[in-house]
Amino acid sequence: MYSYIKYKFDNLFTLGLIFIIPLLVTIAAFVILIFSVIYYYTEEPDSYEDALWGTFTRVLDPCAAAEDEGLKHRIISGIVILCGLVIIAILIGTIVTFMDEKLNELKKGHTTVYEKNHTIILGWSPKIFDIIHELIIANESQRNPSIVILTSKERIEIQYLIKNKIHDTKNTRIIYRNGDPMSINDLNKLSINQARSVIILASETNHNSDIRIIKTILAIRNNPQRNNINFHIVAEIKERINLEAAMIAGGDEAIFVYADEITARIIAQSCRQSGLTVILTTLLSFQNDEIYFKYEKALVGRTFYDAIFSYNKCSVIGLMLADGTVKLCPQLDTIINIDDKIIVIAEDDDKIIVIAEDDDKIILSSDNLSRSTRSISASTINHNINSPSQQMIRGTTKKVERNLILGWNNRAPLIAKELDTYVARGSELHILTDSDKVASFINEQLAIELIEQQVFVYFGSVTNKYDLEKLSLFSYHYVIVLAKDESGQENLIEEADAECLICLLYLQNIIDESNKKKTFNIVIEMVDIRNRQLVNATCADDFIVSPNLLAKYISQLSEDKNIKKVYEVLLSAGGVEISLCLASMFVPLGIPISYYQILQETLKYQCVAIGYRLMKYLHDETRFYGIVLNPNKQENIIFSANDKIIILAENFISSTSTVINTIF
Repeated sequence: MYSYIKYKFDNLFTLGLIFIIPLLVTIAAFVILIFSVIYYYTEEPDSYEDALWGTFTRVLDPCAAAEDEGLKHRIISGIVILCGLVIIAILIGTIVTFMDEKLNELKKGHTTVYEKNHTIILGWSPKIFDIIHELIIANESQRNPSIVILTSKERIEIQYLIKNKIHDTKNTRIIYRNGDPMSINDLNKLSINQARSVIILASETNHNSDIRIIKTILAIRNNPQRNNINFHIVAEIKERINLEAAMIAGGDEAIFVYADEITARIIAQSCRQSGLTVILTTLLSFQNDEIYFKYEKALVGRTFYDAIFSYNKCSVIGLMLADGTVKLCPQLDTIINIDDKIIVIAEDDDKIIVIAEDDDKIILSSDNLSRSTRSISASTINHNINSPSQQMIRGTTKKVERNLILGWNNRAPLIAKELDTYVARGSELHILTDSDKVASFINEQLAIELIEQQVFVYFGSVTNKYDLEKLSLFSYHYVIVLAKDESGQENLIEEADAECLICLLYLQNIIDESNKKKTFNIVIEMVDIRNRQLVNATCADDFIVSPNLLAKYISQLSEDKNIKKVYEVLLSAGGVEISLCLASMFVPLGIPISYYQILQETLKYQCVAIGYRLMKYLHDETRFYGIVLNPNKQENIIFSANDKIIILAENFISSTSTVINTIF
């Protein structure tokens, strides 16, 4: 019986303050009542109320018995004081223990979050720092914004890591919680029903990260406590084979980022369009001009041509139709319907303002449309450079190419397949690797999957100058330097970037020793954004910091899921792409010309200008390497011989014999 009572009493004590405080109050009240009666009959105070008060003060304050006289009186007071000391000591100890446990719980990040319109990040990867940085910029115009992070890492550790990387969070509060993203109980602590968006990151070290992501999505969508509002989930997927299962799990509430495929597409296009990475990085960053979708009542019933000239400091690039279909560079006479949205590059959403029709006559009448469309022909533009190489030709033109990949990672097969969509039959792809396993994979599998290219494998190291010299660099059109697959370990990331930089130094040395002009483009993939300044001092024409670029892309999707539709078009071969073409193809050189006139000239060939590049700033990072996106239409520019105009066009091919191929 004693053991049973002790067991029950122990269980009650585990309840903490909920049980202990009422118990102590009851004991104190009992002691005060008993001894107040004793005081009343032994000391004979004026009233029982005085006896009650005297006992109460002795329980709380031992000094209250200092003036007591007589042995009997002092013994009673001593017993009351001892009882009071025990009660107060237990109470203080209990409160201290409770506060210590509460502080430990807060430090560990186990408490419930009560936020609204916040962004939730589930999981951990090196991309999280760039994502948080972008979200902080995006939140500057928001009221009381917050980011909630749930990861299995300890709260103190992630708080230290983030504060070490991000020094200024501006008006955004970052809330850290420790837990399992796959646990419904842990998800319920994040106010997930009130969240604006949920970002799920794939672990860099866990080989089964896709399975964990799919389970996390199921936990979010099948949560018994969810409300009727659709979630906005952005999740990262590592393996294409898992993409279909993920899409089934996510339904219409989740969009997925297959990181390797996006990186492969960007690399394949960047080697053909030097400067493309800078353009994409600028468009994907909330700090610069970016892509917005806006319903513009004033443009309903007008043409796409009218919309282009309806803004002074915005670049209209397409339409999103009522059914969600995205059309970039549609026909100029396309009518904007009542439920259509314009797709526009702008500094901010509040800067998208239609100018008045009588404001410097920037808006043109649709009557000009017929004259502009009639001028679209395969004619030569005779400006400063007047040669057959500057013709605008309709059709699809692919060339036989000889390209080189230095190094190998998980994205290399995808890059090879992307290159296959740009080249003509009979092209060659040469690959340098130091792995027998990779060489076997290339010869036995990749070579069979490629249609247009014949594959040649060379065994050697990208950091060995002798191996690089054997490759006849000047026989290639494009050279791609790949970083080793990164992991979450800082030292391995630095090692991968260091190997790429050593390779670039050797390439530069080989070019210098040859006394020949470099006739091929070099694109390098990096892992750490901090190393990009080192690339600027080398012979690289473009560089891709894939984790940073993907982090910006994920951040954009968390704010507007329709962004994915735009970049799916821009990064797909054969569709509308971003191209940089010589300014002399459209406008005269050496004289001031307004951007408004540039826009008019490009529209004659169903190309929409979105900016320009001044090559004199090619190596100036502070000037975005000479790239200017979305300039004011009234701005005047003086172009030199090698300056470029950045356009959106379909099947545009840029080379020494520059050709624009437009199909509508």
